[in-house]
Amino acid sequence: TEIIALKSGGVSIDREIFKGKVNYSKLYKPFLIRKYDEMNIETNEILNDVGTENIYPNKNIHKSIMKKLGNYGFLSMIIDKKYNGNRLSIASQSKILSKFSSYNPSLAVTTMVPNSLGPAELLQHYGTEEQKNYFLPKLANGSMIPCFGLTGPNNGSDAVGDIDKGIVVLVDGKIKIKITLNKRYITLAPISNLIGIAFKLEDPDGLLINKKSGISVALVESSQEGLLQNTYHNPNNAGFPNGTIKGTIYIDTNQIIGGENKIGEGWKMLMECLAVGRGVSLPATANGSSKFITHTIMNYLMIRKQFNMNIGNMEAVKEKFIDMYLNTWIIHTSVNFTNHILDSGSTPSVITAIMKQQTTERSRTVLNHAMDIYSGSGICIGKNNFLTKFYNSSPIGITVEGSNTLTRGLIIFGQGLNKSHPYIFPIFQNIQDNNINEF
Repeated sequence: TEIIALKSGGVSIDREIFKGKVNYSKLYKPFLIRKYDEMNIETNEILNDVGTENIYPNKNIHKSIMKKLGNYGFLSMIIDKKYNGNRLSIASQSKILSKFSSYNPSLAVTTMVPNSLGPAELLQHYGTEEQKNYFLPKLANGSMIPCFGLTGPNNGSDAVGDIDKGIVVLVDGKIKIKITLNKRYITLAPISNLIGIAFKLEDPDGLLINKKSGISVALVESSQEGLLQNTYHNPNNAGFPNGTIKGTIYIDTNQIIGGENKIGEGWKMLMECLAVGRGVSLPATANGSSKFITHTIMNYLMIRKQFNMNIGNMEAVKEKFIDMYLNTWIIHTSVNFTNHILDSGSTPSVITAIMKQQTTERSRTVLNHAMDIYSGSGICIGKNNFLTKFYNSSPIGITVEGSNTLTRGLIIFGQGLNKSHPYIFPIFQNIQDNNINEF
């Protein structure tokens, strides 16, 4: 699985940087004609409808918020229009999520999950035609709310380290897969009725014709016998649904995304599709929150006085604010640049990992400086504290889609060298193959 992770995805400007020859004209030209006005009216309407309060817990979340998100097309921004989806450019998705995040972070997280790594993304790339035609229209209109069960008590950033097992068995003469589930930290799990399940398939009795095994991904509806969605997490009072998926279930082989032919290809599928969450959703939320925080603190500096002077004129405060502004600008420009790369059709795994790690870390720096400047008002919860909702959600962006510590060490440096350096991976491959001549 480590080799698959290191080899997955494509390259872009990162390889050109290694070569020392970057074609800037090719990279920047499309910015002049890019349109960012898709869904502006709908975005403002949904924000006015939902407001700034945390959207969860809320017993009417299906009827009130999720239905509205589905009707407006915010749950299907990655689904093709032929499945009644509302497929948008990466730039437009990013802008919408940034705006959501600046106003209501809990709404942003709830919206990004159906548009990131999960049932819709995996179905479009690997699903059978029957699976696509049945599930995608329901995901598009919000009648099916997806989540993706990958992590558990013993597999976090090492997602397949000690993953749930699925054993091929015979039940009444029919081939079934018995899966014992113990998933944790699954966003939208408490309200989801279509669940993607990652598990390690084993066929000890050789019942499958193709004799395949390994990490696989299946779709399970909430009506599945034996499935439990009874226990919940509270992610730092950030206000979005999160919980566990448990139970022992028996599924058919046609519930595997892509059918039996895709058995054992789950890790490759996940790695190839991870760019959306890492490269789009999380940087977009960092972008929106940092802009809001920097803008509000800038206004606060103009009205708050101490020692008979505006605190904005104090050099120590200026130093922190300038650092906030710098980091916000870096996030903004890098998000625009990466969106352009992704919209051009490239899927650079290392660049998206850099974006995830750098934007979430820099947005945390922006937030911490803002807390220092807002001082006592920043640590007292209340309606006038505009930082609390961002402070609660900041550690989540650092942690999800691969903890930043792992992302920096394994993906950025490890995968970065393997993907972009002209010689390192061939050397490694020749050692693996014991190919002395090529080595």
